[in-house]
Amino acid sequence: MNRLTTLILAILLFEVNGFGGETELAKLDSAIAKRQETALNKEKHLRQLQNSLMAASGADRQLQMLEQLYEDYYTYRFDSTSYYVHRCIDLARQTGNNYYLHKATINKVLLNARGGYYNEAESELLKIPVDELPDDLKHEYYLAQFWLYMYWGQYNSNKNEEQSLHVKMMKEGLDGAIEYCRDSTATYAYLLGERSHIFEMDAKQAIGYYQEVVSKAPRLSKLYASAAFAMSQCYKKNEDLDNYEHWLVEAATVDMLTPLKENFALQELAVFLFHKDKGNIERATNYIYCSMEDAQFVNDRLRIITISQNFPMILSAYTAKIKKQKDTILYGLMALATLTLLILVSLYYIKKQNNKLHLHQRELRIKHEEVKQKNSLLEKQGEQLSLLNSKLLDTNQKREGLAKIYIDLCAKYIDKLKKYQKLVKHKIKANQSSELLTMISSERISEEDAATFIPKFDKAFLDLYPSFVDELNRLLQPGSQIVIKQPNTLTTELRIYALIRLGVKESSEIADLLFYSPQTIYNYRSAVKNKAKNKDTFDDDLQKLCTVIQ
Repeated sequence: MNRLTTLILAILLFEVNGFGGETELAKLDSAIAKRQETALNKEKHLRQLQNSLMAASGADRQLQMLEQLYEDYYTYRFDSTSYYVHRCIDLARQTGNNYYLHKATINKVLLNARGGYYNEAESELLKIPVDELPDDLKHEYYLAQFWLYMYWGQYNSNKNEEQSLHVKMMKEGLDGAIEYCRDSTATYAYLLGERSHIFEMDAKQAIGYYQEVVSKAPRLSKLYASAAFAMSQCYKKNEDLDNYEHWLVEAATVDMLTPLKENFALQELAVFLFHKDKGNIERATNYIYCSMEDAQFVNDRLRIITISQNFPMILSAYTAKIKKQKDTILYGLMALATLTLLILVSLYYIKKQNNKLHLHQRELRIKHEEVKQKNSLLEKQGEQLSLLNSKLLDTNQKREGLAKIYIDLCAKYIDKLKKYQKLVKHKIKANQSSELLTMISSERISEEDAATFIPKFDKAFLDLYPSFVDELNRLLQPGSQIVIKQPNTLTTELRIYALIRLGVKESSEIADLLFYSPQTIYNYRSAVKNKAKNKDTFDDDLQKLCTVIQ
């Protein structure tokens, strides 16, 4: 029953599709699962840079640290990047350092372009005296021009006149950036790839340049991720969908590991998987949701707008699949209810037979008294039969109690599912899908299930096997016995081995029933087994416990 409930509440389940790139997708899933850990490492690195800035004594050193903070924050958090680029501009003005003043202004142009402030970015760009810049800053100036009009053109893609102007300015910026870029560098190869890809429409040649980039640039770098994403677009144009997916997954994985919060690749991968494999809706939903979270974290307006166009489509399909799963579970519950009814009928029949058996037992006792003096052996057999019948009656009563607990749990879960169904319908009709996702992602539901299931399980098991704790402790070394702190309540270790005694031996199944991870269950099992008097036979000894119900 607990597994059925877990299935209803599961929001982001990853399925194996049998596709050759499944291993790559699994690595991406792993990187997404470690997003928080990766972000913490990134924050730690940024704090170290901030401390270095505070410790820097000279203005030149402070300007260098401010530039480094800008670079590290650029694809991570918009507001912080803006703060440090303005600090760099102010300090460069105060100290009369024109090099860093122009460099920081170019950075500000890039930042405003990426944040969607295109007019402000263009205004700042036009103020920069490009003819007075050294070659390295000319390269960055033209590169900023290229990206500004690239972003702007994407934003105004439906305005032909403006788009034509943006394309012209993009090409001018790209040509200038190539002219002032050192040959044989990864950046130079990337820019040549962009020119081949965007302006010369030669996808094959562009792929060659991008391959050079990924062979030279560090894997966990923005340049590598950009080249991988651009290469995927070239393969897409050539209708080579296998390589398109491969490099799209690679770009998304690097974005997660670096981390880069732009997530162009993850967003496009979500849409691709959605259209490619309707059975992979959970994965597509997870990817688009992560993309939206990162876009909001960075405050990237262009990305938010683009993702918002695809988010409802994927979420709607995912909601429909969840509803279908719910319907399937409902049918399963109906079958379970039918089975429960059959069990009740069987219990009634057993009780009726027990009554007949009890009557027969009394008759046997009367006859036994009549022949008591004649056959002592028959007397002993009658006493043994009487004892066995008494134990059978007690066992049946305990089974009836277990059946009552089982029926109560079924009734509660059926009622809970009905309320949950009404809540889902209400939220969907009210277009509150986000709230619904948040609500059903909450761990509170699993905690409520645990609070309902575990106490009843403990009481039922101890009623059925009252000597289980004592018998288990006799298998453990002196001083390692497990003590029950409260009556009718098992500890986690005892609860795990109670399930094993009942035949549930897989750690994954035990984890589902007790609301723990499989690793936690494994750790508990190992800890108890290490305390056993005989570790080699401990599992077999456990199955021999409580062979007679007290």
